[in-house]
Amino acid sequence: MNPLLAIGLGNPLMGDDGIGWHVAERLAADPRLPADAEAICGGTDLLRCAAQIEGRRRVVLIDAVQDDAPPGTVSVIGEDAVDSHQGNAHHLSAGQAMQLLRLTMPVCFTLLGVSVPSARMASGLSPALSACMPAILDRVIEELR
Repeated sequence: MNPLLAIGLGNPLMGDDGIGWHVAERLAADPRLPADAEAICGGTDLLRCAAQIEGRRRVVLIDAVQDDAPPGTVSVIGEDAVDSHQGNAHHLSAGQAMQLLRLTMPVCFTLLGVSVPSARMASGLSPALSACMPAILDRVIEELR
């Protein structure tokens, strides 16, 4: 098992909200992915990836964020800024899931937020975000090195 794991979060049926998913798909096939790294699509529930996370040294999460930055901007989101708000009783936020997973296994998480213009039902990424994909992939690969 490779010590590094990249997990793309989000729902690919929700347009730009699926950016993490789309990045992970492309990253898995990218020849620049470091030999000691693996990339998977994690969907919207990070806890479902617990088995793949177990035994890893470091996990890089890629997820959409709606903020004022230009579409495609990639930012490292610090633990103090991670949204731990729980939207309902049956689903944990990525921040809550990271905290829970840290209680059960020694893993270092890095959360990369990709600025998106919207999150609405759509079959693919917006043209603005699609145009940024090469730069987003470059940034994620840089983080994995």
